[in-house]
Formats: sequence, C-alpha cells, structure tokens
Amino acid sequence: MTSDAVVSGAVGELFHVTGDAVVIVDTSQAVVAWSPGAASLFGISREDALAPGSTPLAEHIPSLLELPADGSAHRQPLPPYGVLELRHRTVGEHHLLLMRDVSDEVRRSEGLRALSRLARELLALQTPSVVAALSTSAAEAKSMTGAGTSIVMLLRPGSLGETTHFVCDGAEQLFPDGTPRFFGLLATPVRTRRVVRLADVKDAPDGIGLPGRHLPVGPLCAVPLVAGSEVLGLLAIASPPGARVFDRLDEELLVDLAGHTAVAVRWAQGAEKEAERARQRRDIISTARHDIRTPLGAGKGYSNMLLNMRDRMTPEQITSAVEGLKQAFDRIEQMTEQLLMDEKLESTGAEPRWAMVELRPMLEEVRRDAAVITGRTLAVVIVTDDSGLTHVAGDPAMVREIVDNLVGNAIKYGGENGPVTVSVTGQGKCVRIEVRDEGPGIEPAEQAALAAKQVPARGVAADHHRRASHIFFAGQ
Repeated sequence: MTSDAVVSGAVGELFHVTGDAVVIVDTSQAVVAWSPGAASLFGISREDALAPGSTPLAEHIPSLLELPADGSAHRQPLPPYGVLELRHRTVGEHHLLLMRDVSDEVRRSEGLRALSRLARELLALQTPSVVAALSTSAAEAKSMTGAGTSIVMLLRPGSLGETTHFVCDGAEQLFPDGTPRFFGLLATPVRTRRVVRLADVKDAPDGIGLPGRHLPVGPLCAVPLVAGSEVLGLLAIASPPGARVFDRLDEELLVDLAGHTAVAVRWAQGAEKEAERARQRRDIISTARHDIRTPLGAGKGYSNMLLNMRDRMTPEQITSAVEGLKQAFDRIEQMTEQLLMDEKLESTGAEPRWAMVELRPMLEEVRRDAAVITGRTLAVVIVTDDSGLTHVAGDPAMVREIVDNLVGNAIKYGGENGPVTVSVTGQGKCVRIEVRDEGPGIEPAEQAALAAKQVPARGVAADHHRRASHIFFAGQ
C-alpha cells in the first residue's frame, strides 16, 4: 500500500486536525506516512522521511512499537528531541504513532516541584544563614535550567556597586579573579529591576559587558532579587558560547527562584542579626560580671573594715571608708543603669559620655580600693611625672573601668611578687597610663598565640620578666 493510500480517509484527517507529529509504520517497521507535525518536531521533511532508503527514527521505532497499542499516553525522553508524550494505536496492519513535545511542560513541572522542595528545605533550617541560602539557590538555578554556571550576588545596602556576598556554582569559577562588582550587565538588572536575557553576551550593547576578567560566556540570563521595594542583588545563569540558548521558560523559572531566594535571604539576614544580638547580650553580660567584681570587692572590703575595725578607726578613717562604700555602690548602680539603657542590649556602653576626667582623684580611688580588697596597703603604687597633665578627655566610667581591669589583672597574676605600679606620663597632648606588675610574665611564643586568637589574657603587653599594660588618653 502506498503512503498516499495510508493517509487517505479518517487516518489522513489527523494530518489536518492536529499539530502533533503523526508517523505511520508498517509491519516491517518502515515509515509510510509522515505528517507536517512530524516534519516540524523532528526537523525532517516529508519528502526526506519517505525517500527510498530513508530510515527516520530508525533507532527509536522498535521501542516505540513496544508501547501498549491502546492509545494511552506515555512520556519518555527521545534523544535528541526532548521529552515526548507518545500514543500507539494499530490501524489494520499499520502502527499509528502520535507524538507531542512536552519538554517545556516537564521542565516547568519539575521546576515548580524543585521550588516547592526548596521552600520546604529553607523553612526546615533551624539556623539559616545567608551563605547557605545563596548556595542552595545557585545550585537550584543551575540544575533547573541546565546552565553551565550560576551566580548569586548581594548588593551592599546604600551602594550601587559594592558586593557583600558572592556565590558561584560551576565546574570553574566564572570570575577567576574573585568577587565581581555590580557593573555592566551585572548592574543592569539591579538598576532597572528588569530581566536581562541574551543568546550571546556579544549581543549586548557596546560598553555593557561583564565586569573584570571572566571565562568565555555565550547565553546569559540575569534577574534581580527584589524584597518589597528594595533590590537585594541578582541571580544569574550563564553557559559557554555555542550552548543552548536560554528561553522564556528558563526566564520564568529563574524569576520564580529569585523570589524564593529574596525571601530566604531576608529570613537568613534576620536570623543572623538575631544571633549577633544574642552574642552581644552574652558578651555584655560576661563583661558586666567581670567588671562589677571590683566595686563589689571594694564595697565588701569597706563594709568589713567598718564592722571589724570601727572601734580602732579615727573619724577621718571612718568617713573615708563610708565614702569608699558609697562610691562602690554608686559605681554598681551606674553599671546597672548602663546595662538597662538599651532595651535590646545591642550597643550598651558603646556611646561614651564625654567629660574631663581628673586623673589623680580617680587613681587614688583605685589605689585605696585595691588596698581594701587585698588587705595590703601597698598593693598599688601611683607614680606621676611632672608634665602637669592632670585631666583626660573621656567617659569617666569607661576610663575607670579600663584602669580597674588592668589593675585587677595585674594584682591577680603578679601582685604577690610586689606592688602593682600605675605610672602616669604626659606624651605631648596625650597621657599614657601604664600598669606594671612584678609577676613572671608570658613567654613570647604564648604572647603570639594569644594575639592571634584575640583572647584577653594576663595583660595587654608583657615580657618574660614582668608584665606591663598601657593605654593612651587625650589630655588637656
């Protein structure tokens, strides 16, 4: 039977009422009819498909004929034509194959499932991080579009070009020199809030290319990350020259993924900010516990002195002890108010209350409190030069806190070997306050390790034989 006879009648009507590919095969598996839809789908004209010796789809026909002949739909990949929806029916001695390209439907369905899975994964994270969210989004963008490389960049708030985060997912780093800035094509989605999709980067207008040195790029699609009215950055995919061009569906999937990414970034930023607040709270509380020990110790010392030695004290000594006790309580009250000043405890103590600090009265209080706390009259010795600098600019409470910490460490680690010396030296318009003890000091190797770890230890600076810590203040 000729091909013309095969396509006559009701079967032939399919050629005119459907855009699907219709292929008719005889019992020898030879193609005897080839519809216009088949010519469009497979890129083979009817004349070429039916020419003598031609065997179109020869490698696929045996497996296609194994499908149930009941007309039910089956989806399967048919390389290199994509994913097809296939139907098999028998008409007399012939096999009728109806085929439709559903690659885009499958990609869209798989992309939506991937986005749904991604949303669940992000919501399930107990401790979300910005880097983790960006890495997940970059991997998903590359997977759902088949791109060679995907990148995610975040824009520094208030900046038009600075990058705070950059993640690249690809066999090779697209930008081998490191983090790029928002210039050229990478700036366009951020500044216009529009998608950039190019079949080849070379098609971009003159002067609008990718910033810096980068690997060769052909197809590119970049979309902005938008949260409310703010542009956070961009999500982009790229492939080498000659690779498949990104289509409208790739763009749609990337836009949807960008929306999920923006939400994830905002959530992770909030979580990281809250974690930083918690860390600040812990640091503040830890510092407060440490700093409050000195006035507490002084208060206990003056209280014990008044309880146990009052009968042997002169009126002047009693007055001095009561004043010392009051000062200790005043300092404790001041520290407590400072802690409660900011409800969120984010910047407690960070803003100094500037004033002129009188050095000699302050250092005398330090010496007197140390004597009471340790029970040694010469626990601390104050030495001043003749520069005449008696005041410093600063927050009185902060200056006292710094000196107390240095003196307390010196007494703790070296005070038993002799008095702690507090020296005041004028240096130009500055005052240097140095706290020195006679302890064993810290080995040079240990000093380097402590500095590398930035761990507070037995003094700010030290040598092998004795320990010395110093600070500078602006003088008057």
